[in-house]
Amino acid sequence: MRTLTLFAGLVLTVSCCASNAPQMVWGKPGVSKVDYATDVGTCTGLAVTKPTGNGANSAGGVDGKAITNAASPPTPMTPPPQTGGPNGQTQHVEAPLPAAGSYSGMVSSDFAQRAATQQRAQEMAAQRARSEALKGCLVGRGYREFALTAEQRAHLATLPKGTHEYLEYLHSIGSNPEVVAGQPTPAK
Repeated sequence: MRTLTLFAGLVLTVSCCASNAPQMVWGKPGVSKVDYATDVGTCTGLAVTKPTGNGANSAGGVDGKAITNAASPPTPMTPPPQTGGPNGQTQHVEAPLPAAGSYSGMVSSDFAQRAATQQRAQEMAAQRARSEALKGCLVGRGYREFALTAEQRAHLATLPKGTHEYLEYLHSIGSNPEVVAGQPTPAK
């Protein structure tokens, strides 16, 4: 339970890249400590287990397809472009490996870069889906995201993350109706 509480407390605070960026937390006026912990734990669990695809039919982040532009001419390494995709201009086609030469089993640096880019895009999409699932669950339970003031951020910074005092302070802020209603929400 302590691990879940620690994890939930860390999820509640969103660390920022810039020191002057607002730190966002979630609150619900008048929520009890038990309900606060239960709601955060439940929503965190739902977000973590959100199905985001398992990468099936891909090896090393590459699904064996490459996007080609219908206007580009074929080269010896690429097959002729296929039209009739979703927008009529591009479609996934097989991405061939070199068929001859010393490096016939090796992939090109372009292919490796496409694989890395595809993997990063999949990871970012999965992270975005989990974040949206967490936000949707908390909003559905009546929580509201708001920015901490400079004083609140300074006080929170003095408390070790995940400790009882840290979580108590987050609850005291997040359950206070004046704080929740009076502090700015994130821009959409």
